[in-house]
Amino acid sequence: MMKTTPDAPKIEFPCENYSLKIVGRKTADYPTWVVQCVQQLAPDLDPQKVQIVDSKNGTFQSIRLAVTAQSADHLQQIHQTLMASGKVKLVL
Repeated sequence: MMKTTPDAPKIEFPCENYSLKIVGRKTADYPTWVVQCVQQLAPDLDPQKVQIVDSKNGTFQSIRLAVTAQSADHLQQIHQTLMASGKVKLVL
């Protein structure tokens, strides 16, 4: 008897309030740079709702924000753009 595994949950697009956590080395301009970079790809980003959290030792910062994800390709584009910068260590 074959065991079937359930499919991973599917995201329905457009997906409002899709949460992103973007981690990078803490610099004076890092939060502003992240917001501007994401806004170019997701203009609906509300800068008022951006959360900035320093790591325990203050070396890194995570920028938490929400966008309306238009498609899986759209999310991939945001991820690739951020990672290609060299400033971002992780996108969740």
